[in-house]
Amino acid sequence: MEIDKYDPMKRDVDPTTDPNRLTDRQAPSAVPGQKLDPIPGSIADMNEQQAAQSRQANGTSVDPDADSAAANGAEYSGPAVLSRSYTLARPMIPRQIQWTGVLGLNYSWNSGEAPSAINGATSYRSLSTHGATANWSIGGRHVWRRDQLGMNYSGTYSDYSLGGMNGANQNLNLDYAHVVSRRISFQVVEGLQDLSQNYSYENPTLQPGNSVANLNLATSPNVQLLNSQTRQSSSSFSMTLVQTPRISYNVSTAYFIIGRTEGVGMHGRQYSGDVNYRWTHKATVGAYYSFTDYLYSHNISTSDSHNVGLIYSYAINRNTQIQTRFGVTRIENLAYEAVPLPLPLQQLLGQTSVIINAYSVRRTSDVSMQLVHDFRRSRTANIAYAHGQSPGNGVLLTSIQQTLSAGFTGNLMHRRLPFSVGGIYSSVTSTASGNIGFYKSETYYVSTSRPLGRGLSASFRINYQRYSLSGSPLSEDSIRLSFGFEWGPPEGLLRKL
Repeated sequence: MEIDKYDPMKRDVDPTTDPNRLTDRQAPSAVPGQKLDPIPGSIADMNEQQAAQSRQANGTSVDPDADSAAANGAEYSGPAVLSRSYTLARPMIPRQIQWTGVLGLNYSWNSGEAPSAINGATSYRSLSTHGATANWSIGGRHVWRRDQLGMNYSGTYSDYSLGGMNGANQNLNLDYAHVVSRRISFQVVEGLQDLSQNYSYENPTLQPGNSVANLNLATSPNVQLLNSQTRQSSSSFSMTLVQTPRISYNVSTAYFIIGRTEGVGMHGRQYSGDVNYRWTHKATVGAYYSFTDYLYSHNISTSDSHNVGLIYSYAINRNTQIQTRFGVTRIENLAYEAVPLPLPLQQLLGQTSVIINAYSVRRTSDVSMQLVHDFRRSRTANIAYAHGQSPGNGVLLTSIQQTLSAGFTGNLMHRRLPFSVGGIYSSVTSTASGNIGFYKSETYYVSTSRPLGRGLSASFRINYQRYSLSGSPLSEDSIRLSFGFEWGPPEGLLRKL
């Protein structure tokens, strides 16, 4: 019992109110009246978000005190499931209630080579350069009893010594949720992105708390090539029906547009539905179905797919959960393809090939798995895997994507120095018969930050990336070191203004 007083993973001890925990070993942030936020992506974080969604579906408001109670097990609704409720253009719904903002400045040093796309062809280009990046963000959420409205806007501008990589990146996400009754609720989400050619190099990994296993691969062109400026829009509507505390249904529709200055743009639609049943206190089961349709620029290719599978999540113990989705996908492609002509026809027509509209069918597995474990002293580790359909990267069109990630997040010096370490492997392979090729990348990273007081913090990050392209015998790599400073106003200041 004495040890439990100092164990942040013990839900029956509130670290913000228990006087026995306020010792000289306590972190500065753990003072009476303040709640310690769980590490993004941890089981405590997932429990908090799931409880907030459950209260919203039951027609009650979402507030920090209720979230704290939920994190301590007051509203446990079974292990979290892989709902694939977000895309890279629209991260998961943030937890923050207060309005917050950030201003920052970073300096980076880069060495090596990375892929680029020019006129639809792929090659490598030098990245041996250094530069400065300014970043800013503002966001928050207002909650009523039956409604909540959230907004998050962020942007960066980078200036490098090497030409061709300068540019700005902007992201805007809006979401609105409304509770119709104690059983029915709906949500509308809009995500907008305006990305320059340096975005994929500066942001090689997912946002904190997001997982590749819970990513909607079918609407996320997450492998982008340098020299490819991109604009994206993603709109979605979903409705949830809670029949009983144990069983719930969800239906959703999404429409997305992807435009590129290099490569092929596209627009697509997705209709999906799932049902989840809390089988036992530790296990949740379910099933899902989705239909996805792609139309690429100038009608050079069209694609549609049907995806069906099962959901299973299991809480091994209070600190360990495994979440899975297993299914199959049937993909139909119709795309332009060059076909060689017989020699007599070549001599007669004066050309060696003709363009036809080729039809092909591809069946593949749809798999997502994630294992999360929370350690003591605010540390969490996870390993995730995803395999399924993807809209490609502008050079490779309808593709099969495979992604594996592993990460560890914790705190050093009694929570005064948070750090993260991890790696991601991703591959994209085309499915259309006339668009053969692959793109592979590996990313390994180490990052840390340190609060300096008065809203100011310092950060440091190292990224190592390795690339492989079809048609190229070379595998190039690059290293990026960056450090910088960020300032954010005290909590609640923007709301008062």
